[in-house]
Amino acid sequence: MAFKKNPLSRTTYLTLLAVGFFTNAALAQPVLLQIRPHIGDTLRMHLSQTVEITGTTPGSRPDPVRSMTTSIEVFTRAIAQRWTSNGTLMQTITDSVAMNPATPASLADLQRRAMQAKRVTLRVSTDGAMEVVDDDEANAELRHIFGEMPAVLTRNSVSVGEKWTREMQIPLSSEPGAVGAVRATFQLDSLGRNGDLAYISIKGTLFRINTPGAPPAGPGYGTTGQLTGTIQIDRRLGWITDSKSTIIVRSTIVPPSRMGEAARSPMQLRTKITQWIRAMRAR
Repeated sequence: MAFKKNPLSRTTYLTLLAVGFFTNAALAQPVLLQIRPHIGDTLRMHLSQTVEITGTTPGSRPDPVRSMTTSIEVFTRAIAQRWTSNGTLMQTITDSVAMNPATPASLADLQRRAMQAKRVTLRVSTDGAMEVVDDDEANAELRHIFGEMPAVLTRNSVSVGEKWTREMQIPLSSEPGAVGAVRATFQLDSLGRNGDLAYISIKGTLFRINTPGAPPAGPGYGTTGQLTGTIQIDRRLGWITDSKSTIIVRSTIVPPSRMGEAARSPMQLRTKITQWIRAMRAR
């Protein structure tokens, strides 16, 4: 017995082919990546940051290894209040802060605890830069955290595979008062969920920069570093919903020798900063 061909099969196939073609064509078009939350939305954010510092003195007997790890977790809510020409004004409320190791008696820990239940106004530009606009010393710790979030997006439309560069500054833990610059390359790797999600990768290098008032680097100092990370943007939400970054800084420090003493062995410092920020719309 011969079966009749389904007359809809060819039509269905061509329809699906056309849908796939136009979907791929749409995703291939340049897109504008912006941080622009909807007014009235409440976003819950969870910041986790870990700093690991390891110091070794090669050649000494025994070869001492010293390490220290600190971590902080901050849970906040951000409410989009209004748009301005310079970005979105958002009121943030810190729900809880946890630090490890905890030092309740220290001033820094008291400042962090003072952040809880405080309301702070942030200005978030469309390229991702954040700044605290409240002039309140009680919010110094939040200013320290959010004030170091530079612009990460380009203001131009980009296609999948396209790259752009940004430069940001970070303090160098091995040299008090010194500042390093990270020159990072961002790439739009792909789009998902019909273009609503944008996946971005980051690679960068670190180098020391001379800033006014900072002590010059001595002959025994050397600093190099690398940055890697990923960013996920929900374009419908207008916000970065997942951001992971790792910065590894390697420094060589030659301690000064006192008169009459033999030259001291250089110390190798390795600092690893890991940061993960997650965000979602409050239900």
